[in-house]
Amino acid sequence: MRIKIKNFDFYVAIFTFAFLILNFLTGCAPTFPKEKVKESIVDICKKEYKVDVKVYTIGKTVAIYLPLENLLDFTFSITKEASEHINDVLLSVSRVTLSTDADYDFYCIIAHDIRIPEIQIVIIKSVEDVKRFMLNDISRGEYSKRMLIDIRLSPQAQKERAVKEVFQKMNLDNKWQEDVMNDFFRSEPTALGDIGYWNNRFYVKDVPMTEFLAEQIASRIKIEFKEDAKLAEAFLVRSSKGRYTTRGSKRYFELNISIDPRKVPELDEAASYDRILMESLKIAIAVLRGYFFEDYDYVEIANQSDKRMIRVSREEMEKLRTSKMDFKEVLIERFL
Repeated sequence: MRIKIKNFDFYVAIFTFAFLILNFLTGCAPTFPKEKVKESIVDICKKEYKVDVKVYTIGKTVAIYLPLENLLDFTFSITKEASEHINDVLLSVSRVTLSTDADYDFYCIIAHDIRIPEIQIVIIKSVEDVKRFMLNDISRGEYSKRMLIDIRLSPQAQKERAVKEVFQKMNLDNKWQEDVMNDFFRSEPTALGDIGYWNNRFYVKDVPMTEFLAEQIASRIKIEFKEDAKLAEAFLVRSSKGRYTTRGSKRYFELNISIDPRKVPELDEAASYDRILMESLKIAIAVLRGYFFEDYDYVEIANQSDKRMIRVSREEMEKLRTSKMDFKEVLIERFL
């Protein structure tokens, strides 16, 4: 689901100007020492925006839990009031992470509707992206696409509900249930999709750039095929998932998509599926180049709809980007 935070760019533009002026006046001294990062975020949110948050740090990632009333309306869209609160927290975290001597790469906001705590909105941003946007190194549109936003049921809530149902059927003692739950079912998530907050506990991992990029490529494939008028008219997106995999000495991005062509008279079926792979590959090239990321051997894109895949090496990706190689050269049919 593509979620838009109302007026976010406007608030960031104002904050950008203020931030640059502040840094000019104060020099290089950190405004928020690393020992007080969590306290600073909580204080700013409370004193300046009247919202209560909880903050947790792990590695180079800052996580913020934001409980809200009326987070979603009846259409499952973010309400205006909730959007403003999320903007306020985003700005607060940006303000601290950009003015501290602590070394943070990502921050993650987890918003819950206190009426329906099982539903959460998770936003993940790169601190470097914020800096680059402020310096006009990336455009506003590009900056918006680099923010991972997802609305979903809390993975931990679903896991605990399923396990407790089994416990109840077995008539197990409540204390023993909690011990087993803590020992085996409450731990740091293994994927970004498992990040969340449940029963007064953060479930957050240190966000790796590789996984962030894999998720972003998959997200941008969905966005492009849904928001580009011509692509949306020609194709139907069912799913798009990405991950970074290490197998032996090989490191690669694995993208599993499910996209079907609609009825388009000017394209036959084979050409339509070729275009899906080409457009997806172009997005992968743009994202990896945009982050100057080269720590991979190849990119693999598989469309489950027609059971074909392409595998393109890092060297071929660069040739495609610089037009030294034609995209049709990599469209080799290979059934999964």
